[in-house]
Amino acid sequence: MLTVLRPMKVMLRRITDILVLVLISFLVSGCRLKRPDDVLSPKKMENILYDYHLAQAVSSEMPRDERYKTDAYINWVYKKNNVTKGEFERSLKWYCRYPKEFAKIYKHISNRVEAEYKSASKALSQIEKQSFNIESGDSIDLWYLNRTALLNTSELMDKLSFNVPRDTTFHNGDTILWTMNSTFVSTDSLSLSKAYIYLAIYAPDNVWVTDTVLTTSGQVSLQLQITDAGKMSNIRGFINYSDETGSRDGIFVLSDMSLMRFHEKQAVVDTAAVKVSDATPSKL
Repeated sequence: MLTVLRPMKVMLRRITDILVLVLISFLVSGCRLKRPDDVLSPKKMENILYDYHLAQAVSSEMPRDERYKTDAYINWVYKKNNVTKGEFERSLKWYCRYPKEFAKIYKHISNRVEAEYKSASKALSQIEKQSFNIESGDSIDLWYLNRTALLNTSELMDKLSFNVPRDTTFHNGDTILWTMNSTFVSTDSLSLSKAYIYLAIYAPDNVWVTDTVLTTSGQVSLQLQITDAGKMSNIRGFINYSDETGSRDGIFVLSDMSLMRFHEKQAVVDTAAVKVSDATPSKL
């Protein structure tokens, strides 16, 4: 749960710190001038700053070797809100000179983040009540990437993939279970966003596949069984996010990702409230 909520906690802490500084500045200087035409409106600035801090919080939780994506996240903020970097920075400088206006914006942002954090915490507490019933033997989480990811439709950020090579710990009858929590976020209620999720076990002469297409938020699980561990070469999976409108207003948030390997008869998975793709592998 801490892994899932950490980016939002980082965002909330940063915004609270900024709000305190702005309020202090407001006590020192409360003068106000008419907003110039080339300065973004308070509501527009609120939306941009909210996305900006979200992008920073998510990128700060990335592994060091993936921090290069930070610029892509920030550029997504500009594209989503249809502003240029110059327009945003010019407006930011103006609002910094007038703390009273800036304090109002950050108060709204702080309230939004706090409300969403509480909502996410409540939802995750329900998800955590679902568990695996391990009967005997060992199990292992094969997931090696960051457990939280944010995708959008830009070319550099619309996919997530992994590859796990075979080793001696894989046996016939083992179950591979890929789970995650998914959230579609969009400012357009009519946006036709979807995510294609694919899981496969590869062998030199066969591929066993299970997949699903998501159009709504929720917990997701894909499952495959290893039938010939001696011949398998690797396990691969990917997620591809797309928006049929091409607006790039939406994002796809993934959290609490895991790739569990259970030995035969180890796990009984409760799927009562979980979206599960076809449990019978399709052979390509």
